[in-house]
Amino acid sequence: MRHLFERILKEDDIKGVVLVSKDGNVVFHEFLDGAGHDLRDVAPLAAIPVLGKAKEVEFLYENDRIYMRLFREGLIIVWMGAFAPVAMIRLSCDVLVPSLEKPLASKGWRRLFKGFPAGS
Repeated sequence: MRHLFERILKEDDIKGVVLVSKDGNVVFHEFLDGAGHDLRDVAPLAAIPVLGKAKEVEFLYENDRIYMRLFREGLIIVWMGAFAPVAMIRLSCDVLVPSLEKPLASKGWRRLFKGFPAGS
């Protein structure tokens, strides 16, 4: 799964990425500082409606930022420094999200042939 997040992890001043499923399980995490981080505090973020109707939110601290991107299957959390290129992180997440989401079942041809009797 690391290859999916490669683009984000290569940006300047990125400290880590966490992918949390919608049921609160940490699916993927990588921190570039090499320290072992306790992710028990991160998982509950997916269970509570942190973002409300917003699909993304950014928290600013003294020296760090946390960018959160909500999508149908869960939540992407990017931990970065104050000088990280936030616009590139947003773009990378927008490109990444379709590859993380499961395709929706479409009605496809059934809708087109709805009026025809079966077996004709």
